Amino acid sequence: MSEEKHCSCCRQEIIDTKKTVIGEYVCYCNHVTEQDIIDAIENGASNVKDVIEVTGAMKNSNCEVNNPKGVCCYSDIVYVFDKHAGNIKP
Repeated sequence: MSEEKHCSCCRQEIIDTKKTVIGEYVCYCNHVTEQDIIDAIENGASNVKDVIEVTGAMKNSNCEVNNPKGVCCYSDIVYVFDKHAGNIKP
């Protein structure tokens, strides 16, 4: 798993990624999709921080309102990064 243990915006602890379900967006606040994260990885993003910077995820966050889960999307970003960077099996 990625080196990150807590969300960078709210310090929420990363949840168990085995139970993660990704919806239409990974980051609802900025409409970042799983494909956006895949594209970032394919274009050289080597860690979650790079993915967030390239995709614009988590900027102007209001996850409690925008995310149907009602929680920060950081754990989902980590899950998608790990899945597509070859760190875990889908």
